[in-house]
Amino acid sequence: MTLQPSLHDQALHWFARLRDDDALESDWLAFQDWLEGDVTHGQAYDALERMWVELDPDAGADAANDDVPVSQNLARPGRRRFAGRSWLYPSVAAAAAVVLAVALWPMLDQTPAAEVYRTEAAPRTLTLADGSVIHMNRRSALTVRMDRGERSVTLADGEAAFDVAHDAARPFVISAGDHDVRVLGTAFNVLNHGERFAVSVERGVVAVSSSKEAGQDVRLTAGQQIEQTGAADPVLSRVDPERAAAWRQGVLIYRDAPLSVVADDLSRYFDKAVVVAPSAQGLRFTGALQVGDEARMLGQLQDFVPIAISRSAKEVRVAAREAN
Repeated sequence: MTLQPSLHDQALHWFARLRDDDALESDWLAFQDWLEGDVTHGQAYDALERMWVELDPDAGADAANDDVPVSQNLARPGRRRFAGRSWLYPSVAAAAAVVLAVALWPMLDQTPAAEVYRTEAAPRTLTLADGSVIHMNRRSALTVRMDRGERSVTLADGEAAFDVAHDAARPFVISAGDHDVRVLGTAFNVLNHGERFAVSVERGVVAVSSSKEAGQDVRLTAGQQIEQTGAADPVLSRVDPERAAAWRQGVLIYRDAPLSVVADDLSRYFDKAVVVAPSAQGLRFTGALQVGDEARMLGQLQDFVPIAISRSAKEVRVAAREAN
């Protein structure tokens, strides 16, 4: 098997080749094709050129008259910077390449830094460098890392809706507790809070796996949902694709959900815990709640479920309503 040269090796190859007086028009055309193959190619080459300017004062004088990176100035060889330097023979270029490789190694091969994002009382929308969009719900925390071979997100807590840009060469993986969600390009919602985990798919296909059940990947298509609470078995169900992330439209939708699940969601929307008393543990809720202030949302719930609500500065307590 032939190994593909690393990015910095490819950039060094072109750097040395194009500074040789024997470089042909076909070399420049091939170089342009390489640059256009991936945005990281131009970034690597420009970084290499900047380092060369710093090492060579004469090169700096040439570069002072042209602020456009060489990766964006490719009309023809006669217009390129550093062209026609008779003193720069291949042996000198190769030696310079070795020096530059050592100098640039940390910059070209370093792992991209992870970006951490948090929300509190309001949602937030993130647009990633690849065009993917993440809609973070209230009181959520996630970390994003965009590597060359993989795009990864760790949803430490909360809920987020993803609209992932298709890139077959760079899978998009969301880690949420013991679960991984792997996609190439699709739209879906992920919940990871306390003992609850859920994925709802709006379009496309996702694969959900668990570290506790190796080899038991579950493929979900548009309109499918998987939910798991604690050690209970995961539950597959149908969902309206347009409502996979209904919270973005200000609606929380439930179908035969335990009251404890509803209370868990409300705790993330309020500035206090919502506690379900033992007398109400067996109650379930089917319906929709319009997102609003605490009094409004609790009033909606009380209209559909026979509960009594007591509120304090620290918590909301929900108990079964006593019969008259």
